[in-house]
Amino acid sequence: MADDQTPDLTAGVALSDIPTGGLLAGTVGDTEVMLARYTDDAGREQVSALDSACTHVGAPLTNGLRTGNCVRCPFHHATFDLRTGEALLAPAYEPLAAYDVTVADGTVTVGARKAAGAAGTVPEQVPNTRGVTSVVVIGGGGAGFAAVERLRRVGYDGAITVLSGESANPLDRTKLSKAYLAGGAGPDKLPLLAEGWYAEHDVDVRTTTSATGIDLAERTVTLEGGEQLTYDALLIATGGEPRRLDLPGFDSSHVHVLRTREDADAIIAAAQAAKDGGSIAVVGAGFIGLEVAAALTGRGVEVTVVSPSETPLTGPLGEDLGAFVKAIHEDNGVTFVTGKAAEWTGSELVCEDGTRVSASAVVVGAGVVPRTDLAEAAGLTVDDGIVVDARGETSHRGVFAAGDVARFPDPVTKRSVRVEHWAVAQRAGALAAMNMLGAGQDLDEPAYFWSAHFGTNIRMSGHAESTSDYEIEGSLADVDAMVRYREDGRVTAVAGIKRDLETLELEEELLRQSV
Repeated sequence: MADDQTPDLTAGVALSDIPTGGLLAGTVGDTEVMLARYTDDAGREQVSALDSACTHVGAPLTNGLRTGNCVRCPFHHATFDLRTGEALLAPAYEPLAAYDVTVADGTVTVGARKAAGAAGTVPEQVPNTRGVTSVVVIGGGGAGFAAVERLRRVGYDGAITVLSGESANPLDRTKLSKAYLAGGAGPDKLPLLAEGWYAEHDVDVRTTTSATGIDLAERTVTLEGGEQLTYDALLIATGGEPRRLDLPGFDSSHVHVLRTREDADAIIAAAQAAKDGGSIAVVGAGFIGLEVAAALTGRGVEVTVVSPSETPLTGPLGEDLGAFVKAIHEDNGVTFVTGKAAEWTGSELVCEDGTRVSASAVVVGAGVVPRTDLAEAAGLTVDDGIVVDARGETSHRGVFAAGDVARFPDPVTKRSVRVEHWAVAQRAGALAAMNMLGAGQDLDEPAYFWSAHFGTNIRMSGHAESTSDYEIEGSLADVDAMVRYREDGRVTAVAGIKRDLETLELEEELLRQSV
């Protein structure tokens, strides 16, 4: 035994110790490994041994939820196939390592780690029934990255070109407003894949490159400078443009938005300067604005959040949870001012009612506007986002859209929605990739996102169009609660605080409603 509770799997454990429909935690050397029993396609019972740390940020999967032959991560709801270790749902994309397993006389013994691509660890391939030989992806964010990674993973070997307006390969944008801005993660933690992955997988990534036009009839994308690329399948993943305020003084270099690493670096520089007697004003109390406030406060900067509503986040979370988040920020030194920004003088943020907030720099977190210009000019259906079906395909066959720019049918409510969350973008990009090849899969996963505020995490599944009708179980005061949001008496979304497993279970209920 590795200790009094955790068995050494190399020494063997009883098959009966592995719960049917559950997981058994153990160790192989210094590595935490989990065992799962399952029935293969021939009806035979098998046992798998996989690393038990989620490949996204290392959460213990044995604390997650097993459903069928899958396990869902308790932190960010990535999903893995227990038979192969394959990462099925974002935000994880790297598989779990698998180990050799021997079952004899009712004893299960775990051996050496299998080599990548060994028998039983190969991802399921998607037949290219549409005959696609060239794919163009416009956008180098989460959705575009997920599409490219999934295309190569499922066996597509044709041409892939990624057009990104950013200066670097796709990065983990969630870290910009959290760990990177707070100083807990360096630049080396931002890339989603190692620099060499794209060349090794024959993916042509063109950074600082913009598309200027799409010809649907000719299946071409025109670039700045006039070059044209042809495609069999096109993914538009242009994301959203941070909303900028057309107000006096807001064209200053000391007024910032956050979308790219360059934006984050500029905010970090402003925060460092503000520590010498200055302060930062954050305009907007949405998720990005508040995460920026938390990160900069953690750097020792004085931060004031200016918002038109007294309680933040009432739209996405409701009055009580919004007040809870505000209290956390206030307890950690963030000041809130209710008002609408009217002007920045260079040293003060002036509100419409005359309130003046001292500030050496301003960060605007007023949401984003979907970048739909290309799609609209091409003749695709646009309605506050590029309209797509449940498979991510636009009004024109062979053209897909995913991420912040896409409006899709919510699998729970069946309404057309546009959701600005990271995991949603990645999952939609991966789904679009498979459907480019002809997989014919509909989106059936409820939207999911997480937000962190001074160490308190909120995990939300589903999309609540309205948060006026909700029920709180537990206690927000004790930082232990589950919130259920209802529309017409039906639960459409849930938010959990220190209720990781319960949030997963309720997400499964939402998923069952979607099919």
